[in-house]
Amino acid sequence: MRAFRNTILAILAVVLIIMNSTTIYAKKPAELLKAAFVRNGDLWIKAGNNERQQTRGAYILNPKWSYDGQWIAYTKGENEQELWLLHVQTGQSHLVAHEGGRNFQWQPNRNSLAFLTVNQLNWIDSDELAKPVKVADGIGNYSWYPDGSGFLVSTAAKLLHDGWTPIRIMKIPLTANADPNLIKTLHVLPKQSDDFFAVDTSIFKWSANERWIAFFAKPTASLSADKNTLCVLSADGSVFKTIDQMVSNEMWFEWASKDEKLAYIEGVGREATTNKHLKVLRLPVGKSVSYTPRGYVEHSFTWYGLRNIITSRSKEAEWSIDPAKRQFPYLVNVKLKSQHQKLLTQPSETYGDFNPISLPSHQLAWIRSNRGISNVMVASPHGTNAEIWIENIDLGTNYYEQRNWNTVLSFFIRK
Repeated sequence: MRAFRNTILAILAVVLIIMNSTTIYAKKPAELLKAAFVRNGDLWIKAGNNERQQTRGAYILNPKWSYDGQWIAYTKGENEQELWLLHVQTGQSHLVAHEGGRNFQWQPNRNSLAFLTVNQLNWIDSDELAKPVKVADGIGNYSWYPDGSGFLVSTAAKLLHDGWTPIRIMKIPLTANADPNLIKTLHVLPKQSDDFFAVDTSIFKWSANERWIAFFAKPTASLSADKNTLCVLSADGSVFKTIDQMVSNEMWFEWASKDEKLAYIEGVGREATTNKHLKVLRLPVGKSVSYTPRGYVEHSFTWYGLRNIITSRSKEAEWSIDPAKRQFPYLVNVKLKSQHQKLLTQPSETYGDFNPISLPSHQLAWIRSNRGISNVMVASPHGTNAEIWIENIDLGTNYYEQRNWNTVLSFFIRK
């Protein structure tokens, strides 16, 4: 009898723990979250349930957290040119460059910020705020190496009398100023042909095991708006592959967190309302698998663990200049192995669910918007118990319904 009673008590204890955990998630799914966001053109920070306004009367966009959350970089001005740094603890802001806001990236493991001014790559240590250090001229695009030791860059192509110069993919260590001989060319992209044409690249994204680099090769600006070539390059530069065609949207390709699987939204044409399909490719061998049903398009996605992708999806429709005639998206959970797909959200007919974001502990965030009023939603694991966490953020930049919400929202997620 005593053994039976102890067993019952143990079962009850486990049930209480599960119920308590569920209650915590149900009532406080955003308790430990931290985000920077833009409201009415000003920068705000929210941590848990506390909001704090950081700027007044400014025109702020593109907040990005440093790796440890001590700093936020952002742009100021309607042309997104000025690059500023905010020290989170003191609330003090510092101007980094009058022209550096178009392309800036934090070092993965230190509070150093790199930025591109025209074709010159620079970086600055925010903990010291000394004069920016020039890395190199003639740079088209770049990304930090995962260990922060230097940069992977593409050179800016030049138009000569016989055509465009080829683009070089190079590694530039932080110590290259002291010894230029350390700069190494990893790969030279193919010359212009009927099958390949590039005068620039996107940023570079590394697979989790750092064996592969994904980027897209961009033709001239007018062509790039509709069609770019998604490419992968081995880390040593020896293997180069063209994968597919996609628009010029750097949010639309992402590696899984612990694998060599690359997800991307394929399809040419700048309009996001047609011909946009979610695909997943596993390297080094494998064929891309499409997960978008016929008659639908994807607007954005996020990896949700290793076996699922959450996508923002709507019905396919011809482009209309009237926003009221464009379809609103909703969230779908795509199970990669079984290809089973489950509807996660059902917003009203006048709102859509955009920009899913995977958060720690399998929480999920997204933006619910009617293209005017936009709120940040947060849900418990498996997408349940959704609630509004941040009200009334500004609209992300929009290009033919390609909505970049990263320009107005940035979660701090410790790697």
